[in-house]
Amino acid sequence: MKRTWFLLLLCLLAVSAGTALYFQRQAKISSDRAAESVRQVEDLKRQLDSLRIPEPDWNRIGKALKTDRPEAFLRSSLLSRQDLIPWEGVLGGTMAIPGPESIWFLAPAWALVYVEDGHIAGYLLFRFQIRGDRVTWTLVDKEAL
Repeated sequence: MKRTWFLLLLCLLAVSAGTALYFQRQAKISSDRAAESVRQVEDLKRQLDSLRIPEPDWNRIGKALKTDRPEAFLRSSLLSRQDLIPWEGVLGGTMAIPGPESIWFLAPAWALVYVEDGHIAGYLLFRFQIRGDRVTWTLVDKEAL
């Protein structure tokens, strides 16, 4: 009887050890796959960063404009300048920049702006210059959609 219990205990121990080894191996495989996925994500991040269009030097612009939020300052400046839009609205619409999310800044001193009146739309490319605490905008190119 003791021998049977001993053999049963030995079998249970062997099965437990085998199961533990199996799950340890599965955990190692999963860990290796996760590490490879992390490496791939890091590689993709590096690739995306190399393709990113550089932004203006916000620190320099902030100092020149004496503001902690130079991007918001420039967006506000553009949003207030309806006179910079070269097109007239149609069918009673007024050409305007729909909102601050329709303005993208590019280095060193460019802004791409989407404008519309609800019927027609287009893109404007501006160059900005900072003189003192003022911003001047120069229309460089335009493309109606």
